[in-house]
Amino acid sequence: MLQGAVHGGEWMKTKVFVSLFLFLLLLSGCTQMMRGSQTGTKKLLKKMTLIEALTFAYSDAVKWNKGAMLVDAKSVDSDEEIVQFDGKRRYWDITFGVPHTHEAFLVSIRDGEINNYDISDEGVPVHSNDYFITDLSEIKIDSPELLKKVISTTKLYPSDTWTKGYSYGISKDIDKDIVLIKIFGWGKEREKFMGLQFNASTGEFLKRTVVRYGH
Repeated sequence: MLQGAVHGGEWMKTKVFVSLFLFLLLLSGCTQMMRGSQTGTKKLLKKMTLIEALTFAYSDAVKWNKGAMLVDAKSVDSDEEIVQFDGKRRYWDITFGVPHTHEAFLVSIRDGEINNYDISDEGVPVHSNDYFITDLSEIKIDSPELLKKVISTTKLYPSDTWTKGYSYGISKDIDKDIVLIKIFGWGKEREKFMGLQFNASTGEFLKRTVVRYGH
């Protein structure tokens, strides 16, 4: 009887040890999976449309200065290969200013997050309200919608050299007092880098220009 009890006790100890070992092994595996998942999340590439990027940056600009207004914005190329033609980009540089001052605020967006701020109050020309895009609600058409129009109606092709895919920008035409959205790519013969300008409120095509050094 005593011998059987001893063997039974040893068996129970072995069973507990094996169960504990399996539990720790399972826990270790779950931890590694969680770490892998977190690492994968950090590597996710998040793209934004033009309006999404402007809205995202504007909330930080007005925290910097309640009087901040949009000056211009452009997509910034850092991709190694041509991206999908969906009107979105991973990188945006957006500039704000304050009328009648030398103050400027540059917001750099990278993969859906604010990557950097650049604040300046020297060397920036003083401009009146007419120079700025005073209300983002003036922008009625977004980059994906506009790109579909470009691809279906004009001869503009995605770049595969120093910039990949299509690039985008927005600024104010002071003389005509309208907001311009610009899409950049190659002309038909791939000899000239072109920029197409559209009215940001109506989507109307306005002008085609040759771009010599970026946009």
